[in-house]
Amino acid sequence: MPVQPVPCAPGGGGGGEPGPSCCAPSIASTPLCREDGSTILLVLRSGCACDGAEPAPPEIAGWLDPVTGTFTEGAAPADARPCGADDCASVSLLRLCDQTEEECVPFLRHLVHDCAGTVTASTDTTLDGVTPYTPAGTAVDCDDCPCGPCTKTLALCDYLGPGPTPVTPFLRTLVYDCETGEALEQTDTLPDGTPYVPAGEVGECGQCRPTPMCPTLLGLSGPESWSMPDGTESLALTVACGPVTVTDCSGNATVINECGTGFTWAAPPVDCRPGRLCTPFTVDVPEGAAVYLNLLIPCDMGDVS
Repeated sequence: MPVQPVPCAPGGGGGGEPGPSCCAPSIASTPLCREDGSTILLVLRSGCACDGAEPAPPEIAGWLDPVTGTFTEGAAPADARPCGADDCASVSLLRLCDQTEEECVPFLRHLVHDCAGTVTASTDTTLDGVTPYTPAGTAVDCDDCPCGPCTKTLALCDYLGPGPTPVTPFLRTLVYDCETGEALEQTDTLPDGTPYVPAGEVGECGQCRPTPMCPTLLGLSGPESWSMPDGTESLALTVACGPVTVTDCSGNATVINECGTGFTWAAPPVDCRPGRLCTPFTVDVPEGAAVYLNLLIPCDMGDVS
């Protein structure tokens, strides 16, 4: 017979929905008739069927006496057989919720029907299909349970500074009103459960936190020799009055005589870090010459004149 998956129970108080990776065994029960005319329920159970996967072939978990609710582990009694045309018993499995003033607890109700469809016996179990359960309140459709607090856990990261590091991953557990969405409680922990207090900017993991960059304008008049600071991402040079000698990091020196001539150097960012022009890079301005420099550097570098 087919085995129907039993949905995972939602979080506390009957609220919330199972996550996509939650998993529950598949439970089914089928009637067997004994020589004395009584009926028992054979409980079949398969393994977890997650994310739409087909359930495994069912195995016999044991059998239930629908009159007493007693569960017996293992194979059915030797005199138990499939119910024939004369007794034609059938069984249906309902998922209900036990509603009290404090909570809604889901459980399974096994109903035995006769040939006319009349319920002749029933027994209640927990969601595992075998453990006897006695409702403490009113048995209702789980959709009729009041919406209580719901919980969800978010994987976040604490960005303690710019760039790709340092980053501290942590878990934020939220308790919220499932009707209004209002957050009622928030708890932050490390993945191992240790309490955690974020110290930086909290956001989704895997984000890039660029280093703040600031433009800096310098005017040099000779005689002066200027060295580009390490960490410069781009440099624009305009000769106001030559000659000006520019020496790059490879040691190549270029004399610029034409006034108004401009040059630009830029390094692309790498792995969320700003680009860095290679050094040493120098600009020599003799007496009577002048040059303007426009740099893009990290804002925390301070004075680079």
